[in-house]
Amino acid sequence: MVESKVLQLNEMSVNELKDLWRQYFDSEPIWKTKRYYIPRLAYRMQELVYGGVPENIRNILLGKTVRREFPDEKMDGLPKVGTRLVKTYRGKEYSVIISTAGFQFDGKFYKSLSAVAYKISGKKVSGRFFFGLGDK
Repeated sequence: MVESKVLQLNEMSVNELKDLWRQYFDSEPIWKTKRYYIPRLAYRMQELVYGGVPENIRNILLGKTVRREFPDEKMDGLPKVGTRLVKTYRGKEYSVIISTAGFQFDGKFYKSLSAVAYKISGKKVSGRFFFGLGDK
C-alpha cells in the first residue's frame, strides 16, 4: 500500500508535495523543486510503515558505537581486514569478507566466523576450522 503512495509522489505538483511535507514533518517546506521533496517524503512514508534504520546501525553511523577494529597484522590467527574467505561446501561456493564490523556474508554482518559457518552448514562448527584457518 505504501508503495503505491510513494509512486504517486512523482505525479504530484510542488504545492501538493509541500502539503504532504507538513503532514509528515514538523517543519515548514522551504524548497521549490520536486527533486528535494520526493526522496525525503518517500523515505519518511516507508519509515513509518516499515521502521527506520536499526538502532545498532544508527549508532555506528552517528559514531556513538565503537566498531571492533582488527589491526593490519593478523589478530588471533585471522587474516587482515578486507580479506575474502572462499569455501566450497556441498558443491556450492560461499564467500565471506572480513571487515571492521565483523564478518560479511550474504549481505549481512555476523559477529563470529562460527556463526557464518553455522549459517552455511546448519551445524555448530568452528569457523576457523570450517574455513581452513587452523593453526599453521
